[in-house]
Parts: sequence; C-alpha cells; structure tokens
Amino acid sequence: MHEDLPDAPSSENGQVNKTGQVYGRLKSLIVMQKLPPRTSLEMKNIADRFGVSITPVREALILLANEGIIAKDGSRSYMTRPLTVNEVSADYETAFMIAQYCLQNGVFQFSARGLRLVELDLAIRQPASDSAGAAALAIEAVYERIAGLTDNLRMVRLMLEFNDRTTFIRQLDMKNEARLHETIAAMTEFLAALDKGSINDALRNLEEQYERKREFIPDLVRKGNLYALEAVDIFTQ
Repeated sequence: MHEDLPDAPSSENGQVNKTGQVYGRLKSLIVMQKLPPRTSLEMKNIADRFGVSITPVREALILLANEGIIAKDGSRSYMTRPLTVNEVSADYETAFMIAQYCLQNGVFQFSARGLRLVELDLAIRQPASDSAGAAALAIEAVYERIAGLTDNLRMVRLMLEFNDRTTFIRQLDMKNEARLHETIAAMTEFLAALDKGSINDALRNLEEQYERKREFIPDLVRKGNLYALEAVDIFTQ
C-alpha cells in the first residue's frame, strides 16, 4: 500500500507536462546511478535546478517512491536508494516468475515481430561497451512483450517497473564481453524456441538465464554502488 499519493492532476496541461518532465529527468538520473546513494532529494534544490515550482517536483518524487525507485526519508522527504543484493535478486526472481506464468498461459500469442536483438556477429566485432546499451534495451523489450501475453495489465506494469529498476544492472552486465556474447546467444535461442512454439525449450532457456544472472548479481551490485559513490549531487552544486 502506498503511503503517499500525488495530488489530482491539474486541469492545466502545463502542470501535468511539468510533472512528467521532472519525473523523467529524475528517473533517468536515479536509475542510471548518477546520484550518490542515500542522497537527500530536497524539493527546493531540485526545483531550482530544473527551473520549476515545488509542485511538479513533489508529485514526481511521490511517483518515484511508489515505484520503489527512491525511498522515503521521514514523513515528507525522499532519498536515493543504494543497490542491494537482496532487492535486485528479488526483482529478478519476481520478473522470472511473471515471465514463466505468462509463457505457460499465453505462449501461442507470442510474436517476435519488431523485436531486434543485437546480432552476435556484430557484438563480437566491436567493444562490449558499444553494444551494451542496445543489447539491454532489446532484452527489456522482450520482457515487456512476454508480460503482455496474458493481457494482465498489472503484470505488464510490474515488468516495466522491473526494467526501470534494473536497467543499470543490465547494462553493466552487458559491458562484460563474455556475458554480452553469452546473453545474446541465449536470447536468440529463446526467441527461436518461442517462434516455434516450443514452450518447454523456452522455459528451460529462461530458467538457465535466470540462474546465470543470479550468480553475477552480487558483483554487479558492488560495482554499481562503487560507480554511484563517484557521482556528484548536482542539486547542491
């Protein structure tokens, strides 16, 4: 249950747009670990930096807290969250269970149309850092497509939130050359199994990918927090 709810949207489109813009800018900074862990998100500082009033900042912070991207710090304050092994592991476990359920109950509705993975041959020929972002986004698109198989909007929302919270971890993982090549190969096989309607092969592949990911989460969390510790709090500059 959410402890806070944003005010009812303003009847003026300008206010709604400002909230959306502030939300998007803050979310990008936070999920990509561009603010230090446990940074206090002072509304006035953010409003001054973004050139807006307090209201869209407050509404954006409430939305981000409700999505689990930031944490409450007192009754009306918020702060950035450090990555933790338990929370990242829980995110991946939840996403895995959602994907399993959706495939078991809607696999024959799956279509790979429009899904474009990074080609393995291309990834091999260039540095992993050049392919990491595109590879991560392609994987997220597959997860979203799977979540939509049962027309359960709550599952879709949960998968979208999972993608948002773990996008940095995913991109960090894909910057490792061996992991990038391994993951592209596994996802290619996964989509091929789905395209043929081979549900058992697809589920086996999905579980193998999940178990492999679990092995790397502790190290990815450690690296992610070290990266964030080097970030600068732009709202106090």
